[in-house]
Amino acid sequence: MAKILQSYELIEELGQGGMGVVYKARHIHFGEIYAIKILWRQFGNNPTVLQLFMNEAKLLRMLSHPNIVNVSDVFVSEGEYCIVMEFVEGRTLEEIIRKEVGPIRRSRAIYLFKQMLNGIAYIHFRPTPIIHRDLKPANILITADDRVKIADFGIAKVLEAGQGASTVVKGTPVYMSPEAIIDPVKVDIRADIYSLGMTFYKMLCAKTPFPEDNSITVTAVYARIMNGEIPPPTAFYPGISEELSDFVMKAIHPDRERRFSSVVEMLSALEVLEKEGSADYGTDIPVSTGWRRFQSAGRVFPDSDSSPGVSLQSGDSWLNNNRVNLNLGIEMVLVEGGEFIMGYNRNRDGDTPEHRAKIDSFLMGKYPVTQAQWKKIQGSNPAYFEGDNLPVEQISWVEAVEFCNRLSMIEGLEPCYTVTKLGGNQGWSDSIEGTDVNVDCDFGANGYRLPTEAEWEFAAKGGLKNSGFLFSGSNNFDEVGWTTENSNETTHEVGKKKPNELGIYDLTGNVWEWCWDAYSENFYRLSLLNNPVCSDSGPDCVIRGGCWELDSNYCSNYLRDYEDLMSKDATVGFRLVRNFESAGKKTLG
Repeated sequence: MAKILQSYELIEELGQGGMGVVYKARHIHFGEIYAIKILWRQFGNNPTVLQLFMNEAKLLRMLSHPNIVNVSDVFVSEGEYCIVMEFVEGRTLEEIIRKEVGPIRRSRAIYLFKQMLNGIAYIHFRPTPIIHRDLKPANILITADDRVKIADFGIAKVLEAGQGASTVVKGTPVYMSPEAIIDPVKVDIRADIYSLGMTFYKMLCAKTPFPEDNSITVTAVYARIMNGEIPPPTAFYPGISEELSDFVMKAIHPDRERRFSSVVEMLSALEVLEKEGSADYGTDIPVSTGWRRFQSAGRVFPDSDSSPGVSLQSGDSWLNNNRVNLNLGIEMVLVEGGEFIMGYNRNRDGDTPEHRAKIDSFLMGKYPVTQAQWKKIQGSNPAYFEGDNLPVEQISWVEAVEFCNRLSMIEGLEPCYTVTKLGGNQGWSDSIEGTDVNVDCDFGANGYRLPTEAEWEFAAKGGLKNSGFLFSGSNNFDEVGWTTENSNETTHEVGKKKPNELGIYDLTGNVWEWCWDAYSENFYRLSLLNNPVCSDSGPDCVIRGGCWELDSNYCSNYLRDYEDLMSKDATVGFRLVRNFESAGKKTLG
């Protein structure tokens, strides 16, 4: 008779590891298939261990990302610690490498590795960062269609510490950083970076620098690492470019201060190598981050169904203040959709005529993106006026789009933007000068994006709570914004002035804000009613709101301006939006 633990019937054993044994299981009421890991009894009935286990497992249960094996339940039954996880059909990366004749094909290795980076970025960039602690090919699951699922977070190491276990590592710590060999519990995210680097090493070379059996001691491994005796990947497989080999060696540097500082930095560096062709064959391009030259010859606005998941405050308190708190300190405000009058007949030609526009509900950033938020995702600070809580500026439209996609991937959301260059190649490229490129926005995706011009003006005017103010939240610019009259020729920390009717700050002055739309002086005369978007193909993109160096007359809710999508200026920043739809189709025209 099959064994039953709580509501789960154990079907068959899938495998054993250092933490315990894994079973395929069926929910006895709903018939759903899961994987259940039962930890070895050596962890015992120690109350301290129990508390550590429950705390760690509950933390994992909160995670939801397409590249992480999701935990759905945790419990203790008959003295056994059990973790219920999604069942993944596929093989481990270790199994795949063993079956390959030589290294994994490089393009496939990079494709898989970037998924690993996205999954780990999600856990590292949470408000309380989570360290995996046990990254290695045996803990990476690959589905038949090459989707990566990261499993086996290192709970066992925490449990061993909780029951007073020695911090001396058992087995051969091929994928462990030197600091983790000394103490596997007291590590930071750079220990995961080392493990990722060594995993990539094996993907590219079909082997690691050390024997993966018991023929070498832990002490010998540690000594070889610290003495700099790890040969580069090119020593095993000369077909690897020097640049890609350098990338791996930086990730596994013995000194964690000299490794990549984050997986986002790793992802940026790898993308640069891909763009330059250095991921396959050597060129003289260093491992670095950054954008080059882009041109836009059009935008595409597909209609898509969408039901994005949004995490609201508990209970019904969000109904009172409309706030939604997201992972990286990006606080969003719900802007309920409706109809409004866009434009202003007494302004310049480009701001007229007044016309009706109907906007779907959406979420808008309570503040412009700050320098602290930018640095956390991009790893550098381009701003002229420096300060963590100042709005980031000197950001091109293209870089703002990149930030949106990267933040979306980190949070496990669907990126809104893709780029197609002439010839059908996908992705960003720094070698497209003089060619046509379509920057596409999937408005049905649930990730972050720039606001449309209509969304921006609707929010600036207070949405459905519009009081008819000239500026966003007041007829007195000094109450709500920073302009040349009060800025002292500099930007100011976000949120220091009064918010508008919706609780959104800094829509008047401080920095201009990029919008998605291309700029056309005739757009208002041709604009459609529902969710209007200007889809002209020129290189100029709309900016709204005015800035610190302009007279308040140029910082009203109505005034439109534009910049080339590649331009960078100390007066221009951006703000994020996301969809907010319970169901149905968003019509864009």
